[in-house]
Amino acid sequence: MAQRGFTLVELVMTLMIIGILAIVALPRLDLLRGWDEIGYRDRVRATLEYARKAAVAQRRTVRVTIVGSGLTVEVQRQTPEGEGGSAWAPLNLPGGNNNAFAAPGGVSLAPADDVVTFSALGRPDAGRVFTVSGGVGTITVEAETGHVR
Repeated sequence: MAQRGFTLVELVMTLMIIGILAIVALPRLDLLRGWDEIGYRDRVRATLEYARKAAVAQRRTVRVTIVGSGLTVEVQRQTPEGEGGSAWAPLNLPGGNNNAFAAPGGVSLAPADDVVTFSALGRPDAGRVFTVSGGVGTITVEAETGHVR
């Protein structure tokens, strides 16, 4: 009676072919690309919303500076009543002790160089529309209300 199955040589050759395909093909499958862009878009949107809310809560002007694809958030030390100096201080983002972050590799934000300033009433200096690479949508800052969507 003949036995059925794979020989050891056939099994080793199959594993070698699968290994070669994994080394060559998997790096070309950029599986996380869309997720990085969506995550970055959501983080930019949340940062702009936080800056607006912090401006209202602290009764101070808050600015978000966009350079390249990185964001920095700062608060003005002077209140509308004239208290404090007119210098800018870092405004730490929630969940950390820093006021800046950068985009993941291969993800970009347009326009790349801009400053959004929110007054103590939460109104921006002008309306803005930002676009994240990959067509994952736009971020709009309303001119009148400062609402971020």
